[in-house]
Amino acid sequence: MNKLAITVTLSLEEDSLEDAYLDFLLTVDGAYVHDSQNHWVDPMDLAASADSPGEYFIFTCNCGDPGCVGIDRGVQVTHTSGNVVWTVRHPLGWPPDQELPDWTHELEYRFDRREYVETVELALRQAKALVCNWRLSERIWVGPAMSVEDLMALEVMPEMQPMPVQGTRFVH
Repeated sequence: MNKLAITVTLSLEEDSLEDAYLDFLLTVDGAYVHDSQNHWVDPMDLAASADSPGEYFIFTCNCGDPGCVGIDRGVQVTHTSGNVVWTVRHPLGWPPDQELPDWTHELEYRFDRREYVETVELALRQAKALVCNWRLSERIWVGPAMSVEDLMALEVMPEMQPMPVQGTRFVH
């Protein structure tokens, strides 16, 4: 199993100490999956990935368009009874005007589902607490194409329902 860790920080803009931004720093097994200087974590897609399978642009540009930083494929998220599985192309982003390098490959990360959901929920609570305690909350960037209200309303599934094992029949 891989280990997901998410740290949320509040940083001040260099040009204006009255403006701040949230930064979700995501690591798997202690290493960044994304370019922490140019790629941002999208809290909405991150939360959605804990709820259901699909393709999610968990990593994106700060404007919300992953293409700006050369990301043309999202993280493929699969859910099983006890796991959340990510399939990610490496490199995650590549300049769109250049051909992908020969060393491009797929990476798979497998997380314990309960730990994954708890980690994402904790990161969202941390982000909300930082925003609530920021004295100038209207001057804070909380995520790509997100408002403070969007962040405050963001939730992971309220409770994990046990998933039936494939092939199991339920008798009434």
